Amino acid sequence: MPDSCSVPVWQNSSPETKHFIGEEPAYGFRGGLRMSFGGRAYAMESPGAAVAAMIARLQTDPLTRSVERCEPGSAREVMGRVLAEPVVADRDSPAFEYSAMDGYAARLSDVANALKSQPQPDDDSVTLPVLGEARIGFEPPPMPQGNGVPGVVRIATGAGLPPGADVVIRREDVLEHPGSEGGPSVGSITIARSNAARLRSGDFIRRRGENTRAGTEVLSVGTVLNAAAMGTLAAVGCVRPRVYARLRVAIIVTGDELVPPSANPGPFQIRNSNETAISALLAPLAWIKVASELGAHVQDDGQQLSGVLRDAIAGADAVILSGGVSMGHHDPVRRAIESAGAEVVFHGLPQRPGKPILGAVAMSTGGRRVPVFGLPGNPISAMVTCLRIVVPTLAACACATRRPAPLRIALASPDGKTVDVWWHRLVRLDEQGRALLVDGRGSGDIIAAGQSDGFIEVPPQAAGADGFPPSLYPFYPWPS
Repeated sequence: MPDSCSVPVWQNSSPETKHFIGEEPAYGFRGGLRMSFGGRAYAMESPGAAVAAMIARLQTDPLTRSVERCEPGSAREVMGRVLAEPVVADRDSPAFEYSAMDGYAARLSDVANALKSQPQPDDDSVTLPVLGEARIGFEPPPMPQGNGVPGVVRIATGAGLPPGADVVIRREDVLEHPGSEGGPSVGSITIARSNAARLRSGDFIRRRGENTRAGTEVLSVGTVLNAAAMGTLAAVGCVRPRVYARLRVAIIVTGDELVPPSANPGPFQIRNSNETAISALLAPLAWIKVASELGAHVQDDGQQLSGVLRDAIAGADAVILSGGVSMGHHDPVRRAIESAGAEVVFHGLPQRPGKPILGAVAMSTGGRRVPVFGLPGNPISAMVTCLRIVVPTLAACACATRRPAPLRIALASPDGKTVDVWWHRLVRLDEQGRALLVDGRGSGDIIAAGQSDGFIEVPPQAAGADGFPPSLYPFYPWPS
């Protein structure tokens, strides 16, 4: 498998437990994870292990992903997409030597000779004539030659360095004198002896190729094209980058109790907020396209759900279901997933909220491996598990291998509470970038979620390798 979309390895230590290697921080679990789901031991020890197991089952390979070439100038279409081929510099960067400051290009030897030739050796300055100007976007004039008269060339930031110059004297280090009528605006400059003595060859000069050389790879396969990468594409003349096709994701919500957000719910009904929230979590990811034609709201009817799910597996690259994934008599999701021939990789994780989450891999009629996720129906559980489990798995499917790890932030006021599972706690950020806990009323409290900026992940029993709570926690912000 190519390195650009490679996956980590994991091993089986027993028929019931699987331990992922090298994914989670070295937190010490006092007494270990003895919890279970549905009377069975958890198949995975952590959310990260579940992600890794899904990726390993999916066997993501960039050679199986379709590629498309973007049209020139379509920044909206390119931004956020995943690069499918390396981008190389078409010429040196910088392509020429230029000045890093506004000032005057000079020969260091000319300045030194001018100081030595002062009529009075104790003069504390030297005056040099301005004999030309180097402008941005134009070929610079050469340094003046002959006649034994050393001179300087006025130069702007970004202007090409005149041939023969080896130093730029900053404008703020000189005194400028007006030129004669009809001549240049600056006729000469005076530089203090102390400033001249500090000059070194190469001062305030950017050398050709010091950033990169022509033919060097500047963006690698798997890069998610952010604003800086977009600037790089433009700088090297790559106007039609090849990117991976968007993942088509189907969202299926289940539940007899759900009505559309625009409806007036009955006494025992609730509005369908999960479909909106999950779609919103995925919307900023340009490498994903929500396949609305394959999504649906399905009643808690196993036969109907199975039909909708089979259609989604046939037409989408990934399927997300919400609700009906617990162990109740009216929770049909696992049965529907298994009836579609999918392999259940895990069902239930030692985490809060989101314990009942299910991850499976189905095979489409065309032989594609399709990840299928069953998210809990409680709104916060659905949002947390989508962002923590689903998105990184889909990123691997999209070959988005160059994504930053979550930032780690400190809790402003820890409350000392611990649980013996991975705890995803709603937080908002203060002005110092620290996390403030948001007081919620459980995984169904969508109002509390709306008042938060995201969540932190607290390890079981909050014990670090040294037995003390960690000072920094991974932070997962809600996309906006």
